[in-house]
Parts: sequence; structure tokens; C-alpha cells
Amino acid sequence: MKQFFIGIDLGTGGIKVEVYNIDGDTLAVGKSSISRQSADEWFKALKEAIPDIVKRCTDCEKHVSVTSTSGTVLGVDIYGNILYGPSMYYERDEKAFEEVKNLPSIAKLGKKGVKVDPTSPLVKMYRLKKDRPDLYNKIRWFISPTTFMLYSLLYGFENPWEEVYTDYTNALKFGLDITCKPPKWFEEVFHELGLDVEKLPKLAAVGEYIGVARSRFSEEVGLKGAHLYQGLTDGNAAAIAGGAVDIGDVSIYTGSTTVPKAVVENIQEHPALYYHVHPIRGYLAGSASGFTGAFLSWFVEKVLGLNLDSVAEYLEKIPPGTEYLVFPYGDRAPHYDSLLTPAILDLKIYEEPREIVVGRFVKSIMLGITLLENYYVELFEKLFNLRVENVHVTGGGTKSRTWNKIRAAVYGKKVSVYGEMVGSGIVVPFLIRNRFYTSVEEVKQRFIKPVEVVEPDPVWIEIYRKYREVFASKWLKLREVYRT
Repeated sequence: MKQFFIGIDLGTGGIKVEVYNIDGDTLAVGKSSISRQSADEWFKALKEAIPDIVKRCTDCEKHVSVTSTSGTVLGVDIYGNILYGPSMYYERDEKAFEEVKNLPSIAKLGKKGVKVDPTSPLVKMYRLKKDRPDLYNKIRWFISPTTFMLYSLLYGFENPWEEVYTDYTNALKFGLDITCKPPKWFEEVFHELGLDVEKLPKLAAVGEYIGVARSRFSEEVGLKGAHLYQGLTDGNAAAIAGGAVDIGDVSIYTGSTTVPKAVVENIQEHPALYYHVHPIRGYLAGSASGFTGAFLSWFVEKVLGLNLDSVAEYLEKIPPGTEYLVFPYGDRAPHYDSLLTPAILDLKIYEEPREIVVGRFVKSIMLGITLLENYYVELFEKLFNLRVENVHVTGGGTKSRTWNKIRAAVYGKKVSVYGEMVGSGIVVPFLIRNRFYTSVEEVKQRFIKPVEVVEPDPVWIEIYRKYREVFASKWLKLREVYRT
């Protein structure tokens, strides 16, 4: 019997479905965009994105898991109907955060590797109970989009949802204590916020078997009878797809936001980091920046009036070392300062063709994002006493070879490029947990393969040193400027 291993990536702007065979070969990829965040839009996009080979094959054994944005929260009733949200991971509630940020349990949770900020599900759940107690009381579970999609395939909406579990990675920002083995909900924070821990699902490891899809919805999308497995957050899926499997591996996902991750053995408290239980071994230390790739796309399209792909040829004409100094958002990691918006410094006026000016702006923003990435590479090395020789990168921001050359020079290390595919990071955890393979190394060789390795150019390393040495200190000084 044919076996399909299917990873569903429910992203901010669309759904991508990747289909693999047991040997790690990509059989098909389907995509569909999302115009707004709602269950109807998600379901419509999934129907469009499921490749035909999955729909047509009625006698295949299908294995499915899901990833979605970290920190997005929905409130559903006993039938799975959405009563609240989705409240997206980037939506902020500054007022509610100010009311709770100094609670002792918030500080304790921070020491356990979970940083609460204005975007946290806990803050939004607190606001909902305070302002809409009637609606709060109707909600049976607060869950992530990953959990919602999996249990929509399992149960649908015709019958009550019986038991609901969520994976450790999606549970984290909802108030999970990962210092326990196994992890458990940090009940002290729920009690102090006046929230009901019973409104959260039970907990399960990433990749744990859930059951067989039997809903009407699963039939509509061609997944009825599929075996379902607990999913994970998009940042964790991207990290695994980008080679973050063994202790010491460093992976950076670069898309709308930048998500640096390192596989480590122990938790070291640091204000710029939070932690996940690694689906295979140890912990994933990491973070998620404010908009980086999204800022680059916005600037190129709205300010320069161009398409990002169309400016690629301009980048080669910009000598390294002539870029402006660009700072990305600092509203999320590492600074968590909502006043810290992007800035472009050291502008100079030259009599140059427009294409050179455009290329310099675009390359400068790429360099600024890379300097942010390097901040974390250096932090991982120092904090965890790692010797990183190879940085793994994945996501849409890896398509530019010029950008990857900049990365290798700024890091001073080899860069292994894994492209945009994150589906392997979705299926690998359940392949290992459910013993489709007996060796983790064999799964890595088949499913986690770089498309290119870029060596650092010694000349470029020296050129970019002047940017690297001042980036962190000037970013802090910029925060002082914004505050005054």
C-alpha cells in the first residue's frame, strides 16, 4: 500500500501542503492564499491546496500533521465552533499587559523560559474574561490553529469533541511549564489571572498519535481515514526542516519574521530567549523577531514601487561595505520595546543611477536583518558554550544567493541553505516518535537535506566587520532616541 506523509503548514498568508513518500522524496506541493483569518477561509484554502494525488488515491495510507503560527489563540465551544478569535500572534493588548505584567507568577513563568508580553494568549484570555465574561464562560477550550485544524479533521462539527490534546510547542505561550518532566500547565499563573486551567486541552508530545480522521470535513478535503499526529509551531517545524536536530545545531528561519533556534541541553535564562521542548531531544532555545522580511517586502513594494524579485539583479552591482546601517523592528525579540520601529542610518546622497540607489536600499535592509540574525548566533555561542561552524537557514528569505553570501560573511561561518520547504519539519517528529524509522540519523539523511552550502568569503568578512561590531550597541542607543 502506498504511504503518503503529509505536512500542512497553516501560515499567516496561506496554506502549503507538502506530500512525501517513505524515502523522503517530495511527491507534490500545493498552495493556496488566505485573504482573512477565519475558519471558513482556512478550510477553503486547505481544499484548494491539497494536491490531486492525495485526493485521487483512495487506497493509500495517509499520515498527516499540521503546523501553524505560534501564539495565535482561538476559543471554541464543545462542537469546535469558533466563538473567539482567531487572535493572531502579532495582535497586541498593551492595556491588559500593563495590568498583569508585575504579577509574581508572570515573573516565575519568565524564569521557566516563557516570556509573557502584550501578544501573549494569557493576556488576551485575561482581557476576554474581564470584558466579556458571558463569552468567556461559553468557551470550552482555548486552542491554537494547529489543534483546531487537527481536531476538525478528527471530529468535525457534527458531534461534540470528546477529548482534546495539544502539543507542547503550541501550548508554550498559553502558560506551559517545560521545566517539569513531563511538562504541565503552570497553574499558578492561571489562578493569579483568574483563568480556568480546565479550559485548556490536555498535553501531548509533538508527533504523538491522535486517531483517524473521520469528519465530514476530512472527507471533503480528501483526508478521511488519514492517521493524525500532534503537530507543532511553525518556528519549530522550520527549525527541524532546517537541520536543527542535534545538540549544538543552529537554524534561522527567515520569512515575514526571523526565527532563530538552537538545540541545547539545558535552559539558561535570558531576556531575549524563550524555550520549547525539542520534539526529538533537549530544548530549542529561540526567539521570534518583529517583522523583518515583511518590512523588506513592504519597503520594496510600497516605497520603491517594485517587486522584490525584480530587484535581484541590482544587488550584484552594490559593492559590499557601501550599504546603509539598517535596524529592524525591536517590538518583539530581542528588545520587546513597542517604540522601537525600523530605522535607516548613515544615508548619503550620490549622483548614481536609480537602479544603484534601489539596490543599495534593498541590500542594506538585507544586511540589517542578517546583523539581527548574527546577534543570536553570537548569543547562542556565548550562552551555551557552543562552537557553531555551520548555520542552517530556511524560509523565503534564503532565495537570494547574494543575501546568503552576506550571511556567511557576517556570521563568519558556512551557511547551509534548506530553501522554503518546512513540511519535512512537520512529518519528521511523528516518523521518529512512531518508529517508522529506527534511526534518527537515517531520517535526517532522507528528509533533511540542504539545497546549497555557501562558504564565507574572507574579504567580505573583513568588510562587514565594521557593521557587526557596532550593530548591537547602536541599536540600544536608538531605543533611547525613540523613548525621548
